Amino acid sequence: AVIVRVPFDEGGLTGTLAPETKFGKKDWRKLYFKEERLQETCDRVDDLKEFLNGEAKAMTDLALKYCLAPEAVSTVIPGMRRPQHVEANCAVSDQPPLKPETLKQLRAHAWPRNFYPSWE
Repeated sequence: AVIVRVPFDEGGLTGTLAPETKFGKKDWRKLYFKEERLQETCDRVDDLKEFLNGEAKAMTDLALKYCLAPEAVSTVIPGMRRPQHVEANCAVSDQPPLKPETLKQLRAHAWPRNFYPSWE
């Protein structure tokens, strides 16, 4: 069994970040999305919005459905700060999965990178 963690890429795949987003002093994401990374993330998320249709209504739905697609995946652990997030995220597993063609198209958007700060 596989447990998927961080399906929203530290908030990058929620569709709520913008190039002008400012993170608080204690929010470690200011390091994760430093310099051009926030802009690049927002640009890539904009490209994914074409997939918001009958299969997925929100970026979070799309991300979770993508993560749940492989048979080996047992569960996904998304971050949730509000009761509405819990309700919306839990409802995704009751929805129909993404179509194989959609999954194939989404794979073309793969973006291998590591934004995690080095602690050395």
